[in-house]
Order: sequence, then C-alpha cells, then structure tokens
Amino acid sequence: MPKVLFLVAGYGTRLQRDLEASPSHRHLLGRPKALLPLGHSDALLTQWVDLFSSHTIPLSDMYLVTHHTAYPDFCAWALRHHLPLENILNNTTLSPEDRLGAVADIRAAIVHFQLQDTSLVVVGGDTLFLHDFSLRQFLAKEASLPKDSGGLVCLYTVPEENVSKVGICEINAQGILTQCVEKPSPHQTQSRLACPCFYLLRPLAIQHLLRYVEDHQESLEALDATGRFLGHVHSRCDISTFGISGRIDVGGLASYLEADAYMACLKQ
Repeated sequence: MPKVLFLVAGYGTRLQRDLEASPSHRHLLGRPKALLPLGHSDALLTQWVDLFSSHTIPLSDMYLVTHHTAYPDFCAWALRHHLPLENILNNTTLSPEDRLGAVADIRAAIVHFQLQDTSLVVVGGDTLFLHDFSLRQFLAKEASLPKDSGGLVCLYTVPEENVSKVGICEINAQGILTQCVEKPSPHQTQSRLACPCFYLLRPLAIQHLLRYVEDHQESLEALDATGRFLGHVHSRCDISTFGISGRIDVGGLASYLEADAYMACLKQ
C-alpha cells in the first residue's frame, strides 16, 4: 500500500476574510481549512483519514505538512484521532508572504519523513471528492501500471467558464498525460479535463520532484501550484490518469458551505 501525505500548509486568506465578514461563522475564524467541520464529521481531514483507513492504510503511514501557526491545531486533531504527532511536519513559515509553495512542502515532507523510495498519495487539504469516488478502484489501477510508470492522477471534466480557474491536462489515447497547464485561457487548449491535487507519485516521479524543487528554489511561482510540477514531470516519465465525477474545493465561505451541505446530505 502507498503512504499518504496531506498538504495542509495553506493560509486560507480568502476564507478568513469571508469568515470575518460573516457574523454567524466567525466562530470558525483561525481554523485551518482541513480542520473545518464537514457534514457530521469534525473535520474535512477526518473524512480523508477515515477513507484511507478503511482501505487498510494505517495511521502510521499518513503524514501532514503544515505551517507554524496551524501546527498546534493539527497536533490537537491528531491526538483525538490517534495519528502519531511525529507524522506532522511544521514547515516553520509564519505568513502567506513567506510560504514555501505546495511543491516545496511536498519535498520537505518527503525528505523529513524519508519517503523517497515509497509510493506516495499526495492530497490537497482543501479538496473533497464527490461521493462516487472509489479509492479501491484508484489503488487497483495504480497497481496495474507498468513498473516504470511515474504514477497516477485524477481528472474530471469542467465547463468552459471554469477552465481558467484550475489546472487543465491533456491526455493521449492511452490516458497518459501529454500536457498540463495551470489555469489556462479556454482558447489555449481544447481540453476540459481538470486535475485536482490528488496524486499518487511513485519513486521515479518523486526523484523528479526533488530535482524540480532544487532547480526552482528562487521561483515561488514554479513551486506554488502542484500543477506546474505535473507540467514538468509528464515529459520525463509516464503519468497515468483516473477519471472521477468531480470535486468540491474549499476556497471561500460559499464553497465551504456547499461542501458542508453536500456531506450532511450524504449522511441522512
């Protein structure tokens, strides 16, 4: 089984502004996106942890990378859910201005936890998949890939008006990535396939990621969006794809309320 890394080092500035402006939601101010209550669960992150646990991935094989301010919150959550505290990495940043960037956070966690030689599922901590996502089928597809594959990512179809808001990928007839562009104009690509931050990276792709970060240390733009790394790695090793029906991203208050209502309805 692969190990799992949750990226929970974002500062959620848009959400915090929305919460400050909403008297009925100010009690959530300061809470990291991944720790927002969702449906009948105490946190978005708990939804993912429960899913991976139900597929025999132990808590000892799940890791988090977060920033200094949120670190105590994730430690408190981990204690309640029996995730080892030593599996949480504090990247020591204090504000959005000195953030490392998501790709650099992945590298920091891989090096710190010595994950270079394992397959690793990287999950964005502000992302929720729709109810029909099958982790079992996702893992089964990854297991069927050739030994020299770099890994597996998810794709879903977006309408034209959303193309410029997400990372868009192009694939060949075999479902292998041939292009990945971060937030393109709809006129830049005919593809409408969006790629959420849910990547299974095999050791070959992990080695490329480590080198990518070393080569782009002076460019926050290159390290801020994980899709930029996909745009780099697909030409160096095969990245296969797995179709899903959609996702909900917790960006601001409106999308959080949508995700909360969606999960609450599923439990009824």
